[in-house]
Order: sequence, then C-alpha cells, then structure tokens
Amino acid sequence: MKKLLALLMAFALVFSLAACGGKDDTGATNPAGETVAPDQVENAMDDFFADAEETTAADAATTAPSETEAATDPNATTDPNATTAAPTETTTAAPVVTMTQAEFAAFLNAETAKIAKANKYSFNRTCKYINPIDVGNATDTLNGIISAIDENSNLDTVVGDFLGIGTKTGTLPKDELDDQYKIKATTLQAADLGGFKASGNTYSFTLAKATNPKKTGATPLSRFTNDFITHEEVVEGITSMTSLIKVNSTTVN
Repeated sequence: MKKLLALLMAFALVFSLAACGGKDDTGATNPAGETVAPDQVENAMDDFFADAEETTAADAATTAPSETEAATDPNATTDPNATTAAPTETTTAAPVVTMTQAEFAAFLNAETAKIAKANKYSFNRTCKYINPIDVGNATDTLNGIISAIDENSNLDTVVGDFLGIGTKTGTLPKDELDDQYKIKATTLQAADLGGFKASGNTYSFTLAKATNPKKTGATPLSRFTNDFITHEEVVEGITSMTSLIKVNSTTVN
C-alpha cells in the first residue's frame, strides 16, 4: 500500500511539473509560483524516488511478521488451502559390520551348531562331475561289467550315486537322509578360510584341497562338511553291488 501511494505521489508531482512546464522552456513553476530549473526537477524526482524506495524497504522490514511471530500469533488467520512442506527426513542405512576371518569362522561354527542341533531344515544340493570317471584301461571293462548287471548303469552313474550327482532336495525331520546330506556343525579355524573375501554381508572363501580325505575333523574339508566320499565308502558301495569288482585303492581329490 505504501509503495502504491509513493508511486501515485510521484505521478502527481510529475504531472504538476509537466503542466507548468509550458510557461518557460528553461524551467517550471511550482505551486508557490517560484521558477524551478529543469535540473532541479530531475534532482527532486531522483531524491523523491530514492526516499520512496528506502521508506518502502524499511516499512517492509519492520512491518512484515517473522515466521516465528506468524506461527505464535493467536490472532493470525490460517489459509485452509495453504500447504505446509513436510520436513525432510534423512535416513541413514545401518553400517555394515564386516567380520574378520576369525570372527566369521566363529560365527559360522555357532550358526551351523544351532541348525544341526535343531535337526529341522530344508536344503537344496546340486552336485556335478568336473570330469567323467576315468580309471584308465579298466574303464571299459568296468562299464561292461556294470551294464551287464544293470543296462541303465555305468561307472559314472554308480560312482555318481555315491557322490550324489544331480540335484537333491530334502527336509528334516520329514525325509530320511544319509549323514552326508545332513548339516554338519562346523569347527572351522580362521586359517581354513583361504582367499577370504567380504563384500557387505556376503563372504566367500575356499577350503584347502584334500587328498584322500578322512571324516575325522583333521582337515579343513572335514571340519566344514561330511559331504564327500572316502575310500572306505567307495569300497563298501561297490562291494554291496557286486562281488566281481574289488577296489584295491583310490585317489580322491
């Protein structure tokens, strides 16, 4: 409102000066009849507008209610159509705590112990050959003997039965499972986790290769799982199938 009044007064001054300007090309006459030079008119207008701007700015600074006053003023009116910006919430993801080799080994041992003790879980296990069974010159002979007993079987399928080639699923305690398929309470040591890597909550590691492993807990593999075949198990399996084959030795890697 004050800015509007200032502009109206400025226009009024300009028109009054312009109305008097026709009397003399060298100046104008103010309402008191005094002659005013053109440069005085310009200076007066400049001063007037400068004063008007300063006054308007000062009024705006002193009369505009602060945000705090507007919020606490009991007489303030609220626009029902006004929208209030919701405060921005900053959520910080929980930091991922990466376990060390030793911490992860202890964690895995504790968790597998709980599962093994409960004896209640489901599993999905897939096993495949890297290379078919090859026992040198005896391969064809053994395949001939085995196929004579069962035309749908050969050395790969027989040994594959021991190894669990293919996909096997099960649920304890519903299904009857061989020990090799059961969860083992691991007893891993930090040094067993070769190539240990942690990425967020994902951990990867390799176990030392075991030649002719035993299920005694003396090697990293046997401290991790019972899911492998020993020489004794191969001999037992072959013998139970046929007395025509005698296994003298095996090399298991």
